[in-house]
Amino acid sequence: MQIQLEKTLDVEVVERHLAELWRQTSGGDLPDDEFAVLRARVANLLVYVAQESSLKEVNGIIAELTAMHPSRVLLLLGETEKRDHDIELAAETFCQTEKRSGAKRLCCEEITLRASGSFVSELPSAALPLLVPDLTTFLWWRAPLAAANVNPDKVFAALLQASDRLVVDSAEFVDPFADLRALTKLFTDQDYAHVGISDLNWARLTSWRALLAGFYDVPAYQPLLDSVDEVRIDYLAPEKLGMNAGGTTARAAVAPQAVLIAGWLASRLGWNLANDQSGASPADETLILNFSITNRVRATEDSSTNPIENQGSGPTVREGAAARTITLEFHRVEHPEGKPGRLVQVELHSKSASPASFAVARSTDNLHLIAEARVKKDVHRGRVMPVRNRSAAQLLGREMEILCNDRIYQEAIAVGAGLIH
Repeated sequence: MQIQLEKTLDVEVVERHLAELWRQTSGGDLPDDEFAVLRARVANLLVYVAQESSLKEVNGIIAELTAMHPSRVLLLLGETEKRDHDIELAAETFCQTEKRSGAKRLCCEEITLRASGSFVSELPSAALPLLVPDLTTFLWWRAPLAAANVNPDKVFAALLQASDRLVVDSAEFVDPFADLRALTKLFTDQDYAHVGISDLNWARLTSWRALLAGFYDVPAYQPLLDSVDEVRIDYLAPEKLGMNAGGTTARAAVAPQAVLIAGWLASRLGWNLANDQSGASPADETLILNFSITNRVRATEDSSTNPIENQGSGPTVREGAAARTITLEFHRVEHPEGKPGRLVQVELHSKSASPASFAVARSTDNLHLIAEARVKKDVHRGRVMPVRNRSAAQLLGREMEILCNDRIYQEAIAVGAGLIH
């Protein structure tokens, strides 16, 4: 059920309209238990979108999300490129129903605020007073981050300052490297030290990281992994391009998932990006970068024996592994029924006296991830994990259960954002 609110930014008036909406949703003043509903709010969720075409998708996600995390949702539509139009407000209820009877039992609310042109700058001042006090506030930002950081209207800054956690999806970045660099800066900005940062695209890589880390748990593989000198990352092209922070069409770039997995490997294993890069442009189908390992760190007794899973202050590399140059290759490939921007394969090669390769790849039917090690002519099939195509609502719901920062993710994007300038 939705109602259009009168043209006012008075909080008391808005709350009065919401109370009336809830009375209508619950079936009026009837005392029958059949009409009893529970109004639940465990968090505030601010959602910012920059295009009206995104509203239908976002509303579908919110309807699914609120079954797991009933919240007061404030959906902000800010279309800066359109002519000036003052803020409009509408309120809507989302109700979960019993499958058998269809009776409404659990409901939450969404308030939509629309503005365009110069009035977009007023959205924070209209939305923030509507937050429910003493509840955790999440900001799901669905617009370019690089543009937000230079926006003179300071919409992003105002919303972030009032939030406890920022959630983004780097799979949607139209200019990945600019947006990843902007995200990296947020980790070091003291104005937002209180804000945790999540990336739905990082959560999609959990199985990939687990399978790759699993190779380091096999004692026989460790000397070979210490001599890896070539890494190949295959990925599908991002779905579409958009406008970058400079207002021009963003170039075809390496998919953010490929950048994140490369940053994770480099940060965990102590790789240093070489200064003299002679690789191709990120617009090409193949991009080659060179890394080196110069610092050797003795593993401490309380560190994980698996260097790629080390949770300490930095990467741990077993003493005795030889310094070497590592070539990292990004390849844009095709894969049947694969989703745009997703990883297809990550392969680590050793060309030493005992040639070996360690790969995690999608199956041909795109239903499983398969880990496989090849040592000389022997092939060792490792773990097989189902591809978990979690919905955006499921991923967002998991992130709403976390408040602290993921330091490993922070280090991964810091490296990844510096790969290409």
